[in-house]
Amino acid sequence: MTNSEKQKLTVALCGNPNSGKTTLFNRLTGSNQKVGNWPGVTVEQKQGVYRNNSDVTVVDTPGVYSLKPYSVDEQITNGYLLNSKPDLILNIVDATNLERSLLLTTQLLELDAPVIVALNMQDEAEAKGIKVDEKELEQFFGCKFFPISAANGNGINELMDFCTKPAKDFLKKKRIAFSAVIEKELKNINTTITPTDNKRWRAISLNRIQSTQITEERYLKISEAVKLSQSLVKNDKQTKRTNLTERIDKIVLHKWLAFPIFFVVMAAIFYFSIDGPGGLLTNLINERFTPLLKSALSNLLADVNAKWLSSLIVDGIVSGVMSIVGFTPQIMILFGFISALEASGYMSRIAFITDRLLNKLGLGGRSFVSMILGCGCSVPAIMSTRTIKNTNERNATITLAPFMPCSAKLAVISFFTANIFGGKALFAISFYIVSILAVILGGYIIKLFNRKNNKCNDAFIMELPEYRVPHITNVLKQMWERGKAFLLKAGTIIFAASVILWTLRTFNFRFEFADIDNSMLAEIGKFISPVFVPLGFNDKGYGWQFSVATLTGIFAKETVITTLEILLPTSISNCISALGAFCFVTYNLLTVPCIAAISASFTEQGNIKNGLKSAAFQIVTAYSVSLAVYQIGLTFARHTQTAVIVICIAAVAVTTVLAVVYAIKHRKCCGDCAKCTMRH
Repeated sequence: MTNSEKQKLTVALCGNPNSGKTTLFNRLTGSNQKVGNWPGVTVEQKQGVYRNNSDVTVVDTPGVYSLKPYSVDEQITNGYLLNSKPDLILNIVDATNLERSLLLTTQLLELDAPVIVALNMQDEAEAKGIKVDEKELEQFFGCKFFPISAANGNGINELMDFCTKPAKDFLKKKRIAFSAVIEKELKNINTTITPTDNKRWRAISLNRIQSTQITEERYLKISEAVKLSQSLVKNDKQTKRTNLTERIDKIVLHKWLAFPIFFVVMAAIFYFSIDGPGGLLTNLINERFTPLLKSALSNLLADVNAKWLSSLIVDGIVSGVMSIVGFTPQIMILFGFISALEASGYMSRIAFITDRLLNKLGLGGRSFVSMILGCGCSVPAIMSTRTIKNTNERNATITLAPFMPCSAKLAVISFFTANIFGGKALFAISFYIVSILAVILGGYIIKLFNRKNNKCNDAFIMELPEYRVPHITNVLKQMWERGKAFLLKAGTIIFAASVILWTLRTFNFRFEFADIDNSMLAEIGKFISPVFVPLGFNDKGYGWQFSVATLTGIFAKETVITTLEILLPTSISNCISALGAFCFVTYNLLTVPCIAAISASFTEQGNIKNGLKSAAFQIVTAYSVSLAVYQIGLTFARHTQTAVIVICIAAVAVTTVLAVVYAIKHRKCCGDCAKCTMRH
């Protein structure tokens, strides 16, 4: 074995959720990261090369509170540590919440791999008046403790210098010594364990009978360690900070104000992303740069005696790819804001306030987390449902999460908002409202179908962190990653789709040059277009083009724009009405997602039957909602007065029914109602 081989080192980062583990991972690896899946499960795995030493590989394991393999995250982390056997475990501990964090530390010490502890958030601990004596902890647990701040970069170099030096001054680990009865039982179990590595942890994991007592004894030791090492100093700054968090929560978690505030926040974000700076940059690319590029390429190819080549490059590739690239600024700005909301702690509050509402739909707070992920991409949103233990809730979330506009659908929304609806952010927001209403309606319908088999939902427990100012570096990194992924898709999938679409619109089925109305694509479009006529796709005579765009959207939603840019003979505003465009976007928003998301849906639901049910439900919902919107819109346009009268009568009828139900429910004879008790 060579010297370079001896120096290679794999460091596994382990820690609780919200302990700063991912922030540290980003600090250590920078851009030297790659993403894959954990073996056997479709959950994202991150690993990277330490930027100061290429022989060090850093693996970011899922955040867990315990190594007991119950949840999917715990199973992944447990399986990786036991089977992959990293050279070193770097345990990230929240210095502001030692008692909670050190439970995982005591479990990691049961493994055979060396353990080093990073006391993270040291700056926040000091702000709270918390002082931690790492030497006391080292003496108690028998492993090195390093105070760091991953957010600011403090102490990281000292930590990694120790981790990577050839001869590490490891202390002798002190594992928790349990009571005599437990130790005797562990010794008996040890004799039955076949693998020779990590035998103590394997024995503890197999001891289900005394697991509660083991946990209690762990916490007793942890409490002792915290008392020895931690001291509190009165800190007026932290008191003000805590009071500020409480005052903000009184407003943003208010029973009546929470959802309006969330709506206002998202409306402001969409204004800046779609109608503000994002819109200006998009218009600059679409209206200035793209025409100049097409003109320059046309002039360059003018001397080439091959019109088909000029058409392929200018009308096919450039038109198709640039139609997507132009919306990159809007998408980057939107996800920058969403990243900032997550880092600030506000998104945790939204998950909290939506939990009760979602329970009425047979869903829960975890479902909301998946749907927020769905705003980026439906694939990780569907994958994240593995943490939902209830089968009905998980399958319902998988079915409904794709209703949320992903970054690809956002490009479609932005395209139509800019070209049909005057670039007004209000129209972009309206599509998100349609998505939310579709989730509510779909949730109720699925709950009705599952009412016989409906079991209790999982208890949703979420930590509400204090509000923090987002770090601009992390926000910019998220924006860059989202933009890079979007451009990568434009340069690969959309490029290939543009070439294929140009070929299909240029040739007929005998592979002869043909005008667009006699091309292969036209024949396919004319065959399927009657299905979409009731939805308004053909209200200006270009139904087959919009029908084909819907079909190609199954491969990647961005290709909806690419298809229209290649197929439509004139500006899109001349090819479909505002009402027809709204219904077209609504259908593509709610119908089956892209191939990758469909595949993930089938995989996560475990069988083809459930996958087909989800796909059918999405198609029927999309068609029904779009049909209702278009037909009601036509009625309003043709018989405005009659429609208003019908709506007023319906509103009065609904109000009367609700009033009668309320009166019956709270009538004098009920006795038990708190309101009645107060009244009588």
